[in-house]
Amino acid sequence: MLDETLLPTLLERAKERQPVEIREPDPEPRFAFARVLGSFGGHILGCWFKKLTGRSDPDAEAVRLRQVFENLGGLWIKIGQLASLRTDVFSEPTCRELARLQHQAIGFPLPLVEDILRQVYGAELDSIFQYFSEEPIAAASISQVHLALLREPNVVVAVKVRRPTAERSFLRDLRHIKRLIGIIDFFGIGEHLHLDDALWELEQMVREELDFRFEAANTKRMRKSLKDHGVYVPRVFRSVSNRLVLVTEFIDGVLMSDFIRIGQNDPKRVEHWCRVNNVDPEKVGKRLFRSVLRQILEDNLFHADVHPGNIILLRDSRFVLIDFGTIGFCEREMLANYKVSLQAMAQKDFGKAAEVMLRLAIAPPSLGDVKNLRRDLVRTYRDWEGRTHLTGVGYHERSLGAAGAEAGRIMTRYRVTLSWAFMRINRTWTTMDASLSYLIPNANYIELFSGYFEAARRRHMAPRRVLRGVVSTVGRVASRVDEYNAALEQLVRRQQLYSTIIGSTSERIVRAITTFLRFVRLMLTLAFSAGLVSFVILHHDSLVPEHEPIFLDRFAKQLEGVPYEWWWVILTVLIAANFAFKKIVRRLENRP
Repeated sequence: MLDETLLPTLLERAKERQPVEIREPDPEPRFAFARVLGSFGGHILGCWFKKLTGRSDPDAEAVRLRQVFENLGGLWIKIGQLASLRTDVFSEPTCRELARLQHQAIGFPLPLVEDILRQVYGAELDSIFQYFSEEPIAAASISQVHLALLREPNVVVAVKVRRPTAERSFLRDLRHIKRLIGIIDFFGIGEHLHLDDALWELEQMVREELDFRFEAANTKRMRKSLKDHGVYVPRVFRSVSNRLVLVTEFIDGVLMSDFIRIGQNDPKRVEHWCRVNNVDPEKVGKRLFRSVLRQILEDNLFHADVHPGNIILLRDSRFVLIDFGTIGFCEREMLANYKVSLQAMAQKDFGKAAEVMLRLAIAPPSLGDVKNLRRDLVRTYRDWEGRTHLTGVGYHERSLGAAGAEAGRIMTRYRVTLSWAFMRINRTWTTMDASLSYLIPNANYIELFSGYFEAARRRHMAPRRVLRGVVSTVGRVASRVDEYNAALEQLVRRQQLYSTIIGSTSERIVRAITTFLRFVRLMLTLAFSAGLVSFVILHHDSLVPEHEPIFLDRFAKQLEGVPYEWWWVILTVLIAANFAFKKIVRRLENRP
């Protein structure tokens, strides 16, 4: 249990906090998938129309896309948040708006909570708890949290209870996402994005977050590993926890999210609290940064959602991490390459950093693009390093996320995509930036990385109690072996790949045919989309929400003479033709 002398004084009184709104769970929506298709289809067609008429506004389109995700709610909020991490795939305005997505903190009534607890415990609440708060102290998309006092042992705890509709609604949304990806794949859109890999990562995250037994196991593992970091993790009471309920030690500290919010509105109150509790925000920020980097590079077990609501401040610049519903780890090869890339950035060896970044891609760039892609990445890293020394430049322009976003966009321009396994690492960095931007707004990432790697070197030397020079040499040799081994494996794969794509005359002809067929498929997709919308406008206008007349309305008017039955024939033919061309393209791409 946490040493009580580390508990800080109050920063905000309970009566100052906004209570959690309570509502009955929403009923199962009818025609849910049609609503999803209509929402995204309407947004896409609206963007196309504005682009055709020369009225495209990326910022306004990004806001409307965020509103689409907000209106769909549930898992779609999480999808939007995760999509905001792919700054290499989506535009800067889109990522900025999607990052603002937040679940409404709406709880569900106490009788439903009591029913769930009776179901899992097979007993009344007062036989398990001496006290159980009627109102939740927090709520999220999957669960809400109540304060309670256990009977045995006599400990104040936080009781996380899963929403009664969470599993049904999340699995329903997941089915809809699968269908949507199936449609995208059918029309051959964004094949280089490897959306099947993204879907697998999403399924894993949903499965882990819906079953609190995963979080209990994750918390136990992280409690053990973070002890060496000087970071506290609350104890889990396994005997009263299960897949629907998680009971953990309650830490009466100050949430980082409250610390930041109050600091922005009442900085003097926060300054006084810091003095009273011996808290140095910059020291907290550096400790958080080093702990997260150590979790990724040394423990290979890291908190994948370090947003300010999951960090609790204590006295003496200490902190607690909570909510381990999602943790991450990397495969050995990917971790070795990632570590080498960060070391290269810290040493300003940007050529090496660019080369290692290419090893982390799902598939290597084409032979003719390697030199230009490497050059563009090096220029990007140099430009980022220059910004880290400037005064008056915002934190996010100097952050590692900014360098990663710019590098990612360059790689996407060359149709090179990073593995979706990076989604959890990106999520960790992005969520941590929300705290670091307040704690150390003038942070220099090059210096932070250098400080971490120096501390890591000292850590690795101390336990062995050998001469400093010997350990340093052994460490460098081991690092080089990992680096060269990873590079050799990648070179072998590239050799196998490039041996099949020698640029002969016949190869160029096949590529030209494939490109033409892709263009034909795009035209068929546009024709099908316009035809489907016109069909709905003409024959099922009750499904179309009220709107100002647009280009598609005028287009539909010109097709009023087409019989109802012929619409089905036309749409079926367009789909069949698209499917036929897709098979031809795949055969050409996969020919021996």
